[in-house]
Amino acid sequence: MTLPQGVRGRLVALALVLIPAIALIRFGIWPLVESYASSDSELAQTRAEISRYQQLLNELPALEAAVEELERTRPLAPYLLAGTNRALAAADLQRRLQDAAEKHGVTILSLRVKTPVDDGQLERISVEARLRAGIRELRDLLYIVETTTPYLFVEDLSINVRQTRRVRRAPSGLEISLTLFGLRTPDAVGIAGAGHG
Repeated sequence: MTLPQGVRGRLVALALVLIPAIALIRFGIWPLVESYASSDSELAQTRAEISRYQQLLNELPALEAAVEELERTRPLAPYLLAGTNRALAAADLQRRLQDAAEKHGVTILSLRVKTPVDDGQLERISVEARLRAGIRELRDLLYIVETTTPYLFVEDLSINVRQTRRVRRAPSGLEISLTLFGLRTPDAVGIAGAGHG
């Protein structure tokens, strides 16, 4: 077998040396370089995440202290219904409405506690009430309900005028239906007795 001579022979010889070298670089060394570069990038990312988690861990004692302070002081307590459970909170709400009605000469015809519902991070405790009162008495009752603490809210207010049979044009009073609600924390331990007024 004779090898090519001259320029052609040199090109063939060069090709025989370069092809395996290129194949070795392409399929052997290059994947290793890419793998190393990828590992280096992942390592840098992992180091950054470790640093971030370490920073969060360093902040943990301060955050725990802030949560404990918030739990201890309970800044919303004066504005929420008192009671360590739903039943006590509903009883507190009923008592407040009854006290205000008695103070202003409003007759309570019926009271019914509604099922509590979530209202964001808080829980809504509601009572439906049917009342009888004059205009002035109703005004005074609503004023007291909406300006004292804990905060109470009136919704679904409906007012009907009652008239006597003898004098049809003279109203004998108002019949009122309303829903009164207040808010409480679902785990309201520790705020019982707060916010009376």
